[in-house]
Amino acid sequence: MSVDPLYLGEHCSLSTCQTLDFLPINCSFCKEVFCKHHHTPYNHGCKCVPDPEKVTPKTSTPSVPCVICNLVDIVNVICEECSKTYCMSHRTLEQHKCPSIESTVKPKAVAPVISTSKGLQPKRKGAKSLALERKVMLMKMKNKSSGPGSVPQSERLYLNVLSDSKQCYFHCSNRWTVGRAVDAIADHMGLRNNNDSASAPQLVMEFQGEAQRMGEELSQCLQSGDTVTLTYISPS
Repeated sequence: MSVDPLYLGEHCSLSTCQTLDFLPINCSFCKEVFCKHHHTPYNHGCKCVPDPEKVTPKTSTPSVPCVICNLVDIVNVICEECSKTYCMSHRTLEQHKCPSIESTVKPKAVAPVISTSKGLQPKRKGAKSLALERKVMLMKMKNKSSGPGSVPQSERLYLNVLSDSKQCYFHCSNRWTVGRAVDAIADHMGLRNNNDSASAPQLVMEFQGEAQRMGEELSQCLQSGDTVTLTYISPS
């Protein structure tokens, strides 16, 4: 059930005001309720304010104005932290933004920089970053690759091929054997290929430092985007 707005808040106790204030403020001396314009003792002529001569050292005489609004309240307050004089509206540390608040705030801890004798350790790439790099590389391969045009798009396996100082992007059929792919790539790159001679150095395909078996199907050992190396090994 909704509440009638007329029943919210309270009327200012000052007889000449009587304004309905939704956030009324109680006077700390007479305990009456006042609006935001008359809540200070000075503005509603509070009769419960103690004799200035009996006020504790925390307050100053009315002749000293507030350093923020320059108001001479009936009782102005001296901040124990910054020793400045404020009116009732600016008496709290938060209201006058006392410098002591900032000094108590602890600075954020700075994470130590881990270093080695060779300098700062390189930042390791995450799985998402590596996957994105591979995707970009694969797109580049597809745009620049060489290979038989007769190989269907659905079967194409795109490789980054290295051999001595040469490099190329080449697509094969994922149904080819490693041996057939080596022959096709060697022919394209102009590499010496004497794999038909048992006594000659053999041209093999290495992936991650391991020579791939010549009779194995490419789909079983490689995937598009892989980098392979064609190198020669001495006959056993």
